[in-house]
Amino acid sequence: MVTSLLLWLGRKHLAKLYQKIRYWLIILLLIAVGQMNAQDVHLSHIHASPTFLNPAMTGLFKQDLRLIANYRSQWQTFTKGYRTFVASADMKAYRGFGLRDEIGLGIQLLADQAGDLDFSNTSANLSMSYLKALNDDGSNFISVGFQAGIIQNRLNLADLRVFEEDPSLNSPDFSNRINYFDVSAGVGWFAPLGLRDDYVYLGGAMHHINRAFVSFFDSENNDVEESLYLYQKYTLHGGASIRINRFSTLKPSFIFHDQGPHREFNVGTFFKIMKEYKTYIRPEYSFYFGAWLRWSNKAGSFDRDAVIGSIRYDYKDFIFSFSFDMNISSLSKASRFLGGPELSLIKLFDFYRPERRRTRVKCPEF
Repeated sequence: MVTSLLLWLGRKHLAKLYQKIRYWLIILLLIAVGQMNAQDVHLSHIHASPTFLNPAMTGLFKQDLRLIANYRSQWQTFTKGYRTFVASADMKAYRGFGLRDEIGLGIQLLADQAGDLDFSNTSANLSMSYLKALNDDGSNFISVGFQAGIIQNRLNLADLRVFEEDPSLNSPDFSNRINYFDVSAGVGWFAPLGLRDDYVYLGGAMHHINRAFVSFFDSENNDVEESLYLYQKYTLHGGASIRINRFSTLKPSFIFHDQGPHREFNVGTFFKIMKEYKTYIRPEYSFYFGAWLRWSNKAGSFDRDAVIGSIRYDYKDFIFSFSFDMNISSLSKASRFLGGPELSLIKLFDFYRPERRRTRVKCPEF
């Protein structure tokens, strides 16, 4: 009986200790979230998140209208993890000043949720681009794009379970919801390689140009620290499409992100197998498989992050993609090497407009 009583008291003490530890961890998390600049959401699919990657890619496709939906889940094996949804629509809206120039317009919605307190990042952005042809047939051009919108960050304090109330949570300077304006811009270039349907492209973007103030605590009554402003993010990306034979194409690509103390590299390739066709018209269906390696650099230290395996299927004007991140970082023991899946769907619309057949810009297919 004495032994049972001691065990019961031991369990009760451990339970209280656990609650206190959990309480302080949550408070530290709230303070950190209110004062830190973390990395932006990143997606594995380069081809399936063009306007998210670079505003200059708005309207950068052969057809007239493009609808995209992306869903990503990460770290679900050992935490509540991240759940990200990105949807966009963009189109060639107007003819530009030149014969083959185009003006592209787009809209993008993002919803990201993470952690036990459902920390959410929601945004709505409008984008515009100008595609400028550099030659008579419109196969070589540059593009310039701008994007602007509203971002909201929110904490769900209803799920907060603590022993004691923290006075900072009841302070008039604290709010569990903040909104701020955000501006981004980018440039892009692409050109054909030889006489075949091969091409090379490069692009660069600068996100968070205005460096918005991001904190759950009001800055009016406090000294504003530099770290409370959103880090600007610089993106460099590129790739190519190289026909191997009538049935197959190699499509290498890379992405580099630089945001504050964080740097991320992503490099790999798709191998495309398509139905044989005698002309360079888009084939009825194509199958892709590929792999990318992602690693990071912080304080001069290179750290491996993930190996990304991906498959893609194009059928007429539908594009289906699925990838999975295999975590190879120091978190692999906890994650059991499982990063998370990503699913994308793209629908392209090509409206019949005889007046545009002669002046259509020959955009690349990513």
